Amino acid sequence: MPIIMISSLPHCSAEKLAEDLGSKTGWPTLSRRELADQAHAQGIKLGRIETSIIKKPINNERLAREKDIYLAHITAAICEKARDGNLIYEGRAGHLLLPGVRHRLRVGLMAPKETRIEKAIADLNLPREKVSSYLDQIDEDFEKWVHYVHRAEWKDPGYFDFFINLQTISLSHASELLFNIASLSDYCTTTETRKAMENHHLTAKAKLRLSTDERTRRANFWVRAVDGTVTVTYMPGQKGIDHAIIDVLDQLEGCNKVQCTMAETNVLWVQERFHGVDENFQHINQIAQRWGAAVELLQIVPRSELACDECIAAAANEVGNPSADSEPAAYTGGVEDDGPEVSSNDGGLGKVMEELVSIGRSGGGKTITGGSEEIIEAVKDATNCSLVVLGDIFLDKGREARKRQVRELSLNVRERFKVPVVTSDEIRSRFFFGPRQAVKLVTFALAAACIYAAVFMFQDVILNFLGGPMHQDAKVISAICVVLFVPFVAYLYGTVTGLLLKLVGVD
Repeated sequence: MPIIMISSLPHCSAEKLAEDLGSKTGWPTLSRRELADQAHAQGIKLGRIETSIIKKPINNERLAREKDIYLAHITAAICEKARDGNLIYEGRAGHLLLPGVRHRLRVGLMAPKETRIEKAIADLNLPREKVSSYLDQIDEDFEKWVHYVHRAEWKDPGYFDFFINLQTISLSHASELLFNIASLSDYCTTTETRKAMENHHLTAKAKLRLSTDERTRRANFWVRAVDGTVTVTYMPGQKGIDHAIIDVLDQLEGCNKVQCTMAETNVLWVQERFHGVDENFQHINQIAQRWGAAVELLQIVPRSELACDECIAAAANEVGNPSADSEPAAYTGGVEDDGPEVSSNDGGLGKVMEELVSIGRSGGGKTITGGSEEIIEAVKDATNCSLVVLGDIFLDKGREARKRQVRELSLNVRERFKVPVVTSDEIRSRFFFGPRQAVKLVTFALAAACIYAAVFMFQDVILNFLGGPMHQDAKVISAICVVLFVPFVAYLYGTVTGLLLKLVGVD
């Protein structure tokens, strides 16, 4: 039988629908509110995650880890509760949990605005004139939450199996309808779906253990469990942590084997300003996936900006250290570890690092001040680096000066560290197959085919030229032709085969 996941906007009576359905079926129920209380009791900084959807977080990488821990917590709790059979879960975005589990019924619930206003007035004891704007704001925050935590849009119909509008149906009839749908054979538990649940459960439990143990909680991991085998991939900069991982996961219920693998290499991405999940990010991520690599970020701050940064730091320090005569801090409402709100422009580093953490590709990141010399030193310190990508750097220079400095830096890094260096503009042509590469492939393939066809059609003439009577009269010309012809054909053939390998994704 199924797991019914009910998701709705706030004050849409989702909890009442879950209760009514539970009373009709006798199935256990679980709500996000219960899981949030449990998460808070276990030290998961849920308040900090929720605050991050309203104001920009100071440390996106840390928040991304805490978000992953929170998702692991609710996944483990749902799987544990549903271990013996059915479950009714009511939450913000339950329909986005447990991907791949086919016996879950993903239900969306919507209520008319006036109905939500009446319920909010009863729930919160607010005056009517304030409730409408309150609902608009909380809906906006709700959608930000779903986008931030699950990287999806709550209203996307592709994530739901069934959607209920309470404008045209009562709660009682809606629960009866859901019960009838859940009874269909499409949502019956099978061996395949049971295994998928077990894999989610074991993955979540392994993440929670690694995130709470002092030996491993600060490291970046990608964790996956399949049929009792837990695979943990860690970054090159955390070399030697595999023994701690094995110890932490020892005797984990359901775990038969632990496999620790280190990402084979690092891709170092150097920029002054990062621009989120843009085209360059997608290309670098694809390269990292091909190579089993981590992506290490290096933000370079020109010396010309140092004075401004120092002013910001001084202001932050002044706000963060009030005088003894200042008023006592106001009650925070339980939001943990939130310092004063200081404008912090990290050049997009935190946002990109957050994305890398969420997909298990983060090799860390840091910010340095200076120019070419400091970049070279940073490359020297990079762990197991196999590619350096030079993005938007030397932006305070003119176009020609910037190109010259990037070229000189690229040559310097190649010569000193024997590591490939590309600019962000070269990534597409060097590693990916596009329209220009297709034209080049067709042109070179036709040229190579014509040459081979000509050689086979005029074998007698060619052999005469290379070693027959004709050769005796033109030995020097024959030798020169061979010297020029062989490398040319090799270049054509190598280019064609290289483009074909690039077409199928082999570097």
